[in-house]
Amino acid sequence: MRIIAVGGSVTGLAAAAALADRGHEVLVLERETAEPPSTLEEAANGWPRPTVPQAAHSHAFGSRGTNILRAQLPDVYTALVEAGAGEVNLADFTPPTLGPVDRVPSDDLLNMLTVRRSTFEWVLRTKALARQGVSLRTGATVRGLVASGDRVTGVRLSDGTELAADLVLDTSGRKTSSAKWLEEAGLPVPEAQSESCRITYYTRYYRRLTPAPPGPLNRGFGAGGMWDSYTAVLFLGEGDTFSISVGVLPDDKPMKSLREEAAFTAAIRATPLLAGWVAPGNSEPISPVYAMGGLDNSSRFVDPGAPRLTEGFYGLGDAVCTTNPANGRGVSLALAHVYELADLLDAHPTVDRTQAARFAGATKALLAPFLGEAIANDRGRAGLWEAVAAGQRPQMPPPGVVHFGAAVAASLKDVEVWRRVAHVMMSLVSPAELYANEEMAQRIGAAMAGGPPPQLPGASRAELTAALAAATTEPKAA
Repeated sequence: MRIIAVGGSVTGLAAAAALADRGHEVLVLERETAEPPSTLEEAANGWPRPTVPQAAHSHAFGSRGTNILRAQLPDVYTALVEAGAGEVNLADFTPPTLGPVDRVPSDDLLNMLTVRRSTFEWVLRTKALARQGVSLRTGATVRGLVASGDRVTGVRLSDGTELAADLVLDTSGRKTSSAKWLEEAGLPVPEAQSESCRITYYTRYYRRLTPAPPGPLNRGFGAGGMWDSYTAVLFLGEGDTFSISVGVLPDDKPMKSLREEAAFTAAIRATPLLAGWVAPGNSEPISPVYAMGGLDNSSRFVDPGAPRLTEGFYGLGDAVCTTNPANGRGVSLALAHVYELADLLDAHPTVDRTQAARFAGATKALLAPFLGEAIANDRGRAGLWEAVAAGQRPQMPPPGVVHFGAAVAASLKDVEVWRRVAHVMMSLVSPAELYANEEMAQRIGAAMAGGPPPQLPGASRAELTAALAAATTEPKAA
């Protein structure tokens, strides 16, 4: 089958590799014209991606995606490890409050890779494009679809060129123009739904100068927590690199100074859990502060039972569903989505309504539960921050309702809750296995009956805003 993938970032490259391995011919269309770095070192030290703003920010490569790489793309996995990516199993980093923990078979699934996004994508790109059957065309901007009836048969580029294909994949990410393409082609447009994540992220990269970690690691892939007005998380990268991302409300004026390097440093130094990592002599910054806002939890799901279905055109990954990047699920769910398609093409290679309906159903079953969880968690977190900023008492969830904050707190006391939280966060099981599970509700209730565990060492809103104000008023060095 001849397949076109519109977009040459992680999802497009993964789709190309996966489908080429199944015997298909894949042409990746990339609108960027700039040549990518020629070496891994160049990619790691700065790879401008104007069409992929999230590429400059911290990434967690969760268990579902890591396990897929190991099983389905072992050459990519091996190359990442050879490039310095760390191999982590979260069961080796259980909370000390749980005491000694006996391993169970499901713990073997809690694998992660610690690596920067630029390194990950460069390795994936190199391995994908080396495959027989994969080709890349840069400077190719898709402006529309070519269709016959309800069947998409190709794409039309900005210069008027038409390229034919048996299947067209939208791998162009969260800013996809698919709705416009479909409408102009007279094809049904999926209903779009979107809700703001109510968060803006600021990220900076560092290189560790000490032989051992200069601060605690309360997560297998790094360290971090959430407090009354912000979240701050450190992500280990390959080698001695790491990044720190701070998340705040988009309209929280005192926090907007985080875009300034001095203020960003002050915020990290005001957070005891992370302060040691940026103490003088312990690390050096290797990037400016990157900002990313305008984030939504969104979906463009196709109804598998709709009267009309577009055949031969399928969205993958962020082109169909986006969730708050703080959840670290983007790459994992994109890889899972890619292999849902690969398996479907093996089982039902004919491009027709049946194939389209099956993929629409599989897409919604895979992605909708994680979208719902992201929306609920973001509403709760934003409500807390907004109340604190306004000097009000935060509204608590109704008694007996399992929410993310209670589950995380209980996971410090009950190992089975910890396992379930970890498996949900790593996209290994549906969120319903945590939030709508009677056993988990009982365990969380029992664990919290004696009160919440000690708070992670962070900064209160008053402490954080004071640190930011001091950093932005101090005279700059000549």
